[in-house]
Amino acid sequence: MNRIILSILAISFPFQLLGQMFPLSDHYVVNALAINPAFAGCQDALSLTASYRDQWVGFNDAPKSYILSVHTPVFNDRVGLGLLIDNNSIGIFKETSFFGNYAYRMELRNGKLALGLGFGITVNNIAWNELIAADPNDVQLMNNNTSVVMPNFSLGMYYYTKKYFIGISVPLFLSQELDKYNGKYKINNNFSGCNYFFSGGYELDISPHVKLLPSMLIKYHPDNPVQIDYNVQISLKDKIWMGIGYRNKDILVGMLQCQLNYQLRMAYSYDFYFGSIGKYMNGSHEIVLNYVLKYSRKVIGPRQF
Repeated sequence: MNRIILSILAISFPFQLLGQMFPLSDHYVVNALAINPAFAGCQDALSLTASYRDQWVGFNDAPKSYILSVHTPVFNDRVGLGLLIDNNSIGIFKETSFFGNYAYRMELRNGKLALGLGFGITVNNIAWNELIAADPNDVQLMNNNTSVVMPNFSLGMYYYTKKYFIGISVPLFLSQELDKYNGKYKINNNFSGCNYFFSGGYELDISPHVKLLPSMLIKYHPDNPVQIDYNVQISLKDKIWMGIGYRNKDILVGMLQCQLNYQLRMAYSYDFYFGSIGKYMNGSHEIVLNYVLKYSRKVIGPRQF
């Protein structure tokens, strides 16, 4: 039963616009390259990040996402280059993206402004044979490709200082529309149907060893309700971060981060669902590992953003 429900939910959006399966992430500050190509190089070092999210635990074939990113500054820190591999699945749908990221950075007042471009391909796979169909000869099932490869692009802007950051991005803005008559897809470049991400955060010093880190992520799509993530974390000696988050009306997020050394950071979060769907699942888990190979300059402590 869970498999059927999830497949119905998944089918409701990929038929119209493919290449835009954006998984939820509680750690958008740590793994910002996943939503904004302008973040490439902003950690001022060669940085690798891996994340895994298991959503709606308790449902079969629930959404899962794997993200691997690597980025570094080059050419006297003016340019940032990055690679992003993103794999998402829900029900019979699987999507994998391979993206290169380019960011040009410039000094602006007390911080840096980065303008970014992401470019690559998205591979969509649909396992129609896994559906339990009442009519095996249904034309809708027979006329659809099981796998399709499509190009895509992302745009972004990221401004950051030692104390705060602001980001705006339009990830995967090329949409692909299904022609129901021949089962093929065509590129439909319509910015009114894009996803727009707005992010921001601030570091507030409470004492020499205690900091408060509020942040926000706004996801806007013209045809869907606005989703807002409110997060606040408290940092202890730049070693441990503990925080809570609130998403829309019925999701509370608990977060924990540990800076194991100057290079390695680990983050974990758990989502609590208070709505009616929360009765049938065991929440969502997300874990992120970030490793900085080498600092390009002397720093007092690990960068928060």
